[in-house]
Amino acid sequence: MKMKEKDNKIDNTEDLIKEIANEIVGKIGSKLVEILYKKKNTNEFLIAKKLGLTINQTRNLLYKLTDKGLVHFIRKKDSKKGGWYIYFWTLNEKRSLQLLKEQKIIKINEMNSRLQKRKNDRHYYCPASGLEYNEEEALENNFICPETGEVLQLKDSKEEVDKLDIEISKLKIIVEELEINLSTMETKEKKVKEKRIIKEEKIKKAEKDARRKKLKKEREKLKKKNPLEKVEKKSLKKSKKKQ
Repeated sequence: MKMKEKDNKIDNTEDLIKEIANEIVGKIGSKLVEILYKKKNTNEFLIAKKLGLTINQTRNLLYKLTDKGLVHFIRKKDSKKGGWYIYFWTLNEKRSLQLLKEQKIIKINEMNSRLQKRKNDRHYYCPASGLEYNEEEALENNFICPETGEVLQLKDSKEEVDKLDIEISKLKIIVEELEINLSTMETKEKKVKEKRIIKEEKIKKAEKDARRKKLKKEREKLKKKNPLEKVEKKSLKKSKKKQ
């Protein structure tokens, strides 16, 4: 897997997204990810041009990625093109990594199941044809290959067990990388959300302060317009005291 060094840290997010995109649309998925990675609302005509495909071919690829949640779009009317809608596409990095993680975990579980069978069950093979049989199948055929008539031999599963162990370990490392990347994304999203909340609170406070100042000014204007108000209030207080 290709690694990219950025600010002394390994950033393999793009390569991981390419892997899941390739599984969905083939090798051209890598090129699509390169065009969309770290960009927002990319014009579909620009994407088609860079891919060397027609706009319909490009849309078909993008729709397949949309179905899995890897990309999303907004559309705008273009008056220059007779009011037709133009689509602008954005890569959903977090969802891409989540989907890849889900697939890797499924694969790990499948391989673990195979590994346990290889460790716990006996398997036989035909030296002539290379065909393999589990113990139940071998018993049914009296340990004779039904294709060649040769006597079946007990298979040493150590090589396959070791190979499965290595493959599972590799997949687990990828899952750990995905979890690190997802955790980093979630931390960034949390910080952005917190900043937005703080900004919104500041705006609300500023609006309240502005309203208070406005009301204060309005009151002062009213007092200036009616200077006798204070005199009337004072005389009213004095009359109350006398009573």
